[in-house]
Amino acid sequence: MAIQEVIKYEGENNVLIYKYPEEDFHTLSQLIVHESQEAVFFSDGQALDSFKAGRYTLETKNIPLISKLRNLVSGGVSPFHVEVYFINLATLMDIPWGTPSQVTVKDPVYGYSYSAGASGSFGIRITDGRKLLVNMVGTESRMTITEVQRYFRDLIVTRVKNYIAVELSKYSYNVFNQHLNEISDHVAGQIGSGISDYGIQVLNFFLSAVNIKAEDLEELKLLDNTMAQKRFDAMGNREATVIEAEGMAKAREIQGYTWQQEQQFDVSRAFAGNEGFAANPANMMAQIPLAFSMGNVLKDQVVDAASSAQPQNTSSSPSPGLTCVKCGTVMPGHAKFCFNCGEKLNAGPVYCLQCGFEIPPEAKFCMNCGTRRES
Repeated sequence: MAIQEVIKYEGENNVLIYKYPEEDFHTLSQLIVHESQEAVFFSDGQALDSFKAGRYTLETKNIPLISKLRNLVSGGVSPFHVEVYFINLATLMDIPWGTPSQVTVKDPVYGYSYSAGASGSFGIRITDGRKLLVNMVGTESRMTITEVQRYFRDLIVTRVKNYIAVELSKYSYNVFNQHLNEISDHVAGQIGSGISDYGIQVLNFFLSAVNIKAEDLEELKLLDNTMAQKRFDAMGNREATVIEAEGMAKAREIQGYTWQQEQQFDVSRAFAGNEGFAANPANMMAQIPLAFSMGNVLKDQVVDAASSAQPQNTSSSPSPGLTCVKCGTVMPGHAKFCFNCGEKLNAGPVYCLQCGFEIPPEAKFCMNCGTRRES
């Protein structure tokens, strides 16, 4: 079998992986790797030495894995048998993807579970040709871009379905379109680590459309309209309350008082309507601290009422210090005759024990409340 002196690939650009047809080389063979290419030597299912763009003479020093496997002797011309793969490192963009079946998503606002399909596009770039060959190529002699796109599209869609359902469930159905970039970034990060095992990097992963099942979409719209009506009704009630409050405030302004004063007036009326309030001085005085807490207006009203209701004297005995009209001697308040000259003393004013009204000494009943005078 002829020994190949030069190893290179200059075929079609749409070929992503190409297996060189010959497999017998020696340590003086020339390897030419063009830009955006990588050459990988492969033997017995094992990826060996690899080369980036450049021109190489296959000496034992730059093919250490082949030399060790084939026991090549350095310094001479040694033949060896391996497979050579050329890998196109060009970035592949705009690979379409779509979920073959719908995923179940639970709307976080309405609590309704609906079915949806997702679609978009992505790009890939080969970062490690050795991994790609071990995990993917097998015995294939070549793989076109179309075949690689189909393979990775199916692989990504299988992984992406669960991630899409989780990410869409974070947003309500009528707003997740505003978060497509954010969702795309999260999904790309989750699938990236798994795809890297193939020596592939996922680029520009996009979720561009979500299609909700028709009957589910109608149900979601109905729920949305119902909730919107409730919000509208609540807003109308709040606005009506505000308008009413503004009208009352304007009326108070015209009449010359404030809301606080109105509350004080209400409490004042309640005090005035309290049975026995004015007639019971003790109850009146006990409620004065509450009046103070309601402000100066009410405080003044209560204090004035208490002052007017307070009796002048609750005793029927004559005032102390009676003076004898005959000799001028000052007698104790309870004396009936002057102890100096024996003159009968005139009693002082008498007050009703019930209402405190002054009554004449000869009266038997109070002229104010009708209470019988005590003797």
